[in-house]
Amino acid sequence: MNRNLGKRVKKITSVLLLSSMLCGQSVVSSQAAERQNAVAGYSVVAYAGAQDHQVSLQQKNSVAGMALNLDEYYTAVAADSVSGKVKQDLRGITEEKAVVLKEYKRLGIAQISGNNYLNVRKKPSTGADICGKMTQNTACEILKKKGDWYKIKSGSVTGYVYAKYIITGAEAEKIALKQAEKMAVVTAESNLNVRKKPSTDSKIITKISEEERYTVKSQKNDWVKISLDGLINEDGDEKKSAGYISADYCDVKYALKAAVPYTPLEEGGTSTYTSTRAALCNYACQFVGNRYVWGGTSLTNGTDCSGFAMSVFAKYGVYLPRTSGSQAGAGTSISSSQMKPGDLVFYGSGRIDHVAIYIGNGMIVHAANTRRGIVLDRWNYMTPVRIVNVLGN
Repeated sequence: MNRNLGKRVKKITSVLLLSSMLCGQSVVSSQAAERQNAVAGYSVVAYAGAQDHQVSLQQKNSVAGMALNLDEYYTAVAADSVSGKVKQDLRGITEEKAVVLKEYKRLGIAQISGNNYLNVRKKPSTGADICGKMTQNTACEILKKKGDWYKIKSGSVTGYVYAKYIITGAEAEKIALKQAEKMAVVTAESNLNVRKKPSTDSKIITKISEEERYTVKSQKNDWVKISLDGLINEDGDEKKSAGYISADYCDVKYALKAAVPYTPLEEGGTSTYTSTRAALCNYACQFVGNRYVWGGTSLTNGTDCSGFAMSVFAKYGVYLPRTSGSQAGAGTSISSSQMKPGDLVFYGSGRIDHVAIYIGNGMIVHAANTRRGIVLDRWNYMTPVRIVNVLGN
């Protein structure tokens, strides 16, 4: 056995031990493990530790979800018959990352064609009220199946989704392992302060809510540095915004995207908002999942934050300036306590860099950045610097 192959065999042994953790199998020795096929549903080699060594797809061995005979694997490694595509697909999977699968008893992953979203409804019917939205690769726990519908729980959202848009089994697990990010999941029951520096004496940047998830940049002692999702300034440059939260009020772990709570407004209006405001907000939310394109104004093919606001408002006869800084000067400045659906919320540091549309129930819709596209967020995911009423009543 050459030196490189010896390293590979050593790595395979660690992969088998990881498989035993995930599947509850008892692997008492590497020798015994070498005689058995990979555990059905996890394909030992395919998931963990396989980023460096994998049987070629040309040998018709499944990448995930099927038994892979380890003798064939050893032979393939010795012959350096390794598929570059599979290595690319599974690069970076570690034991720590693979633990994400243990968070779900029956994992489902949203697979939606194009730039679109999946509605979560209160009952298993297309006529039922909407209570949330899922975008591509959002994960959920499948609670039960009822006809063509799954009842799911994803983050704080529980409801029904059309089953044909949810994949399960080994393919869902493979996607989960590729998509999982190290995140801080907020456990505080009340709003959690995000601070500029890792100290309780430091300035509060914003507040975040229970079950919200933020990418972890680093962790030291009792503080976790989180990404606040970079805003795009008017020059098209993405700002790297981050803050610190107390480790006592979050779980740091590999996690997957969760559904966002969302309830459409009543089109007829209410005592607190007009029918025009309701229609504008519901119209804007139709484009959740579409692309962010700096300089763009197309709600379907790509837009930036100010282009998004401008195009949405234009449909209702309100013509906004082109940039977020100019839009902040339109209408009447108001406080957060006066905010109604259809008002504009502005963010920035030093100057206004970003704009979103408030849609009620504590939520905004906006073209966030190139990574996230058009999304829903809580209105105070960053501390607003200005709120403007351009609709009047």
